[in-house]
Amino acid sequence: MKNNCYLSLGAKTETFLLTCLILVTCTPTPTAAETTLHFTDQTQQAGIHFKHINGASEQKYLPETMGAGGLFFDYNNDGHLDIYLVNSGTLSSTSQLSYRHPDHTNVLYRNKGDGTFVDVTAEAGLRQNRGYGMGCLAADYDNDGDPDLYLTNFGKNQLYRNNGDGTFTDVTSRAGVGDGNWSVSASFGDFNLDGHLDLYVANYLDYQLETAHACFLEGVHIYCGPHEYPGAHDTLYRNNGDGTFTDVTTRAGVHSTGKGLGTLFTDYNNDGYPDIFVANDAVPDFLYHNNGNGTFTDVAVTAGIAYNSEGRATASMGIAAGDYDNDGASDLFVTNFSLEINSLFHNDNDGFYTMTTFDAGLADHSFSQLGFGTQFLDADNDGTLELFVANGHVWDNVSEITPALSYKQRCQIFSNTGQGQFTDLSDIAGAFFKQPIVARGAAIGDYNNDGAIDILVTSCGEIPVLLRNDSKAEVEKNNWVKIRLVGTESNRDGIGAKVWVHTSETTQFREVVCGGSYASGSDLTLLFGIGTQETIQSMKVKWQSDHIQTVNFSNAESPVNDIVHITEKR
Repeated sequence: MKNNCYLSLGAKTETFLLTCLILVTCTPTPTAAETTLHFTDQTQQAGIHFKHINGASEQKYLPETMGAGGLFFDYNNDGHLDIYLVNSGTLSSTSQLSYRHPDHTNVLYRNKGDGTFVDVTAEAGLRQNRGYGMGCLAADYDNDGDPDLYLTNFGKNQLYRNNGDGTFTDVTSRAGVGDGNWSVSASFGDFNLDGHLDLYVANYLDYQLETAHACFLEGVHIYCGPHEYPGAHDTLYRNNGDGTFTDVTTRAGVHSTGKGLGTLFTDYNNDGYPDIFVANDAVPDFLYHNNGNGTFTDVAVTAGIAYNSEGRATASMGIAAGDYDNDGASDLFVTNFSLEINSLFHNDNDGFYTMTTFDAGLADHSFSQLGFGTQFLDADNDGTLELFVANGHVWDNVSEITPALSYKQRCQIFSNTGQGQFTDLSDIAGAFFKQPIVARGAAIGDYNNDGAIDILVTSCGEIPVLLRNDSKAEVEKNNWVKIRLVGTESNRDGIGAKVWVHTSETTQFREVVCGGSYASGSDLTLLFGIGTQETIQSMKVKWQSDHIQTVNFSNAESPVNDIVHITEKR
């Protein structure tokens, strides 16, 4: 269903808005018989006792409403995904610094392997968090086999090296990656193909507490928008291969001023070199094409991804990357502000994108929402990617301005029809999807190792939510396989590698990426649902070293419902 609400965004009357919202909600709701998706909130049962502290104040400092993220990663390599959650603190204009109460630190939860977690922050050496926390990301930047941890802050960022014994060491100063801007999201990727992971940091606004001013809309004191402050330069760090990084932002040509909230290394044109996509707030998005010589060129306008289909810059927040229509090219989904629709950009596999939000059935469902974190995932293991969107407004008093909008909003999950379209199943996918929250980050990973992708959702000023995917109980006929890459000539995590899984009926494609969503990180293990297929014929990996590695299987040895570790070989 399409409507004309989006053609008149200048209209401000409540009648107009309510009419739009009525149109948005008139799409028929699917019945339980049409779906198998179901998620169960396991936060308390799993032992996750964390609350995000944003230090909300009468001054309404903008960072208070923008955080914070979370992460799935196996920090101790025991085969069970652990959880890292970012806290923020309080802000003071007199010191231009954040203050953290000893109990308001970021938290590392170790997975005990029985569906529960235990707080190991102190013993892991992770209690010394600087700055006002925003996001987190994990990758093995030094290729030693252990995932390291990068934190983005309003204030100096931090890099923790994993010591391989369950502890971490702050190596920010030595590594040279303590970006002092207001950083929100980051992405690891090997842009120069030297086997070492580089780091792109998306910076938001040039915002100083001592000069921050109050903003009002229709007489209501609100958190200021991005138009009130100049944007900040992002930062690209090249990994020197010796534990240190060099800031190559200017020489690489990625020094345009944006207002970055999300970012991702992804090889959009399949030329073997990872490019960089940046989701900017209220200014055009960036798509930095990798020229293959250490430099980049912003091609977002010509590629059709800088603006929405109306030629307008959107308030882009989060990024999901995945091949939603199984045509062998990774597409991009971008979440936007309320009274804007989210943007689904189909990768046409010729260097260009087409915005397909309307055709895919996603427009109506996003107009009244404000999206942040987002992920593509095969929630029911049928071989097609579903879409999760975390929603929550940035104005805690938005209902005083527009009664039809709310600060707390419901998250959404969309089922893939397999025909390039999506169906909103939020009403019947579990009780969580009926509970409004102030959602921010979203990460995915199979934390209980049952072959079904779970979801971690963070919330501003509230508790996070750990969603266990119970869809598998209803679709036991659908099979799956997990693939974990180990690079040797390429980076150890296999980030940037492309993977194909072939059955007798289907071929699926994934790219290993690190980052995206919003201020959050997901498990780097790839999970492919293969539906009712009982055998896998082959797997193909194209490593960043340009080596193509094929693994063939007989019916007897086919790794269905199992994990496969593929080590790069020449």
